Amino acid sequence: MRIVATLPARRASPVAALRAAFLSALVVAVPAAAAPFAYITNQGSNDVSVIDLATDRVVATVAVGKSPAGVAVASAIGRAFVSDPDSRDVSVIDLAPPHPVTRIDAGSGPVGIAVAPDGRRLYVADWYANRLLAYDTKDDRQLAAIEVGSAPAGIVVSPDGTTVYVAARDDDAVTEVDAVTLAVRGRIHVGEHPFALGLTRDGTRLFALNVVSNDVTIVDTATRETKATLGVGLAPYGVAFSADGRRAYVTNQHGASLTVIDVGAARVEATWPSCDYPEGIAVHADRVYVVSWMEDAVCIYDAASGARRGRVDVGSNPRGFGAFLTE
Repeated sequence: MRIVATLPARRASPVAALRAAFLSALVVAVPAAAAPFAYITNQGSNDVSVIDLATDRVVATVAVGKSPAGVAVASAIGRAFVSDPDSRDVSVIDLAPPHPVTRIDAGSGPVGIAVAPDGRRLYVADWYANRLLAYDTKDDRQLAAIEVGSAPAGIVVSPDGTTVYVAARDDDAVTEVDAVTLAVRGRIHVGEHPFALGLTRDGTRLFALNVVSNDVTIVDTATRETKATLGVGLAPYGVAFSADGRRAYVTNQHGASLTVIDVGAARVEATWPSCDYPEGIAVHADRVYVVSWMEDAVCIYDAASGARRGRVDVGSNPRGFGAFLTE
């Protein structure tokens, strides 16, 4: 199953005391890492390319389920989670070589995927069943299946781990879920067909990438009010933020470009050419890593100027939809 931001198929392809108890459980130790690694899902070759960002080289290729698309790296617990739509499961990759893999059943078509900051909860968007699936990562037990709207795609979790946002693509809305009660709090209406979501590092602004209206809705998470709607390129698909939080970088699938947004001013700062059919995106230090579905590569750009810095060849039809970098 090839689920894209626009239309499927181009190539084969969820009580104050309870809340307090929940919040008190959020402090865990994060293991140190010598260098960041990128875990890139390759939908065409059914595997994940592991890139060492110190050298910008592939250091491992890990076989996973069928048509892997979404990815969520949980450095806090030493695992990466990958959604496999065509095998209807999630592949769980151990971050330590040789990267053993286990599998979790995940509805009828898992696409978007995210992990709580402490790594204790996994969230999966079940595209065909219109549900958000929640799991306890300690034992991979499913905790809930929450109705969140039509064609749920991208997912983000608030920095404190108490709120989950899910893009209900075909409802032109974002569903807000209470991570304590695993119940829907409400819905936020955005642009036409939101696919990917992003949260600023302080959790105060939610970015919804609307692939049909070709714009980004910026929402105040405290009030759920739209603060700005910014036109970007054709079919915005992925978003990542600079380390200082001042810039957002948006990939435009059909525009072969990156839109750079000044977060504080809520305005478009620049549009840069990129690799063909850019999808997933991440920022590390002074570099922007962009996954090219058509070029079977990750293209690297200077975060300040947009100048091309390099390229890493990966597997077939890479997606990288989600948080693919270790911390």
